[in-house]
Amino acid sequence: MLNPIDTSRWTRQDIIKEAQMQSAAIARLDTWKRLAYSLAGVGVILVVWGYGASAMPGLVAGVICLVLGIPASAVLTVGVNHAKVNVENMLTAAGVDVQELLKPRGKKTVR
Repeated sequence: MLNPIDTSRWTRQDIIKEAQMQSAAIARLDTWKRLAYSLAGVGVILVVWGYGASAMPGLVAGVICLVLGIPASAVLTVGVNHAKVNVENMLTAAGVDVQELLKPRGKKTVR
């Protein structure tokens, strides 16, 4: 059984380091989420092709891709969204201005 980690003595730097590590994990999960979306997309294409061309193997492969891709993408989407909120809450607890971090950074125009 997992024992909870005692975070009562963590410093601001400890919290920021943990948020950085979780952000890296979120990036990896985001890659898997895109792959799951792609699998579902390939499934749709195979189903349409298999149905139109009366190709049973394509239809079966498409349904399998859809059955695997749609639930995986849904679970990963919910997980990534919750993880991002968790990191924002951690940074807020550490005293970091999250809204400042989320501001878009673009090219500055010179007048």
